[in-house]
Amino acid sequence: MEKEIIVKPSFTFKDYFKANLYIYLTRPAFVIISVVIFLIILVNVTNIFSNEVNLKDIFTSSFVFILLYPLLIIYSIYRHTKRIFKNPRLNENLSIHFNENYMEEVGDSFNMKFFWKDLKKITEKKDWFLIYLEKNSAKVLNKSDLKDNQYNELKQLFNSIDIKKSLKVKGKV
Repeated sequence: MEKEIIVKPSFTFKDYFKANLYIYLTRPAFVIISVVIFLIILVNVTNIFSNEVNLKDIFTSSFVFILLYPLLIIYSIYRHTKRIFKNPRLNENLSIHFNENYMEEVGDSFNMKFFWKDLKKITEKKDWFLIYLEKNSAKVLNKSDLKDNQYNELKQLFNSIDIKKSLKVKGKV
């Protein structure tokens, strides 16, 4: 494949917030912490039935975990996404070039190449492609930014490169 695919991305806070939320919630550390919190709550609930602990104390501590933990996570992801959107590079005339050797972000004041061999993985979701530069950090490519036949060309390119990928089979959503 000698062809280069050029995508002009549009940046919307809502889409990037959802993508960052997905990336964070699928981290192993988040899953482990959530399981530990669930187990703490479960132990507290079982202590209710054995009458070892005051009911008011159990509900107070469980309520704090159940309510504050998700709110703290969502707020921190919201702030992180806001910080990303303050980057002046997002206001430049930006395009992303894909070819068989690398992905390149080209703006008015910068040019960054990411070689496929250095990337971790590519994941396809309903609305985006997530191109992981590192284990817990990904470039988000909205499918709505793809024109004409670019979706099929990108899938063909991603399938041809030697990188861990999780792409949807044609016909599935």
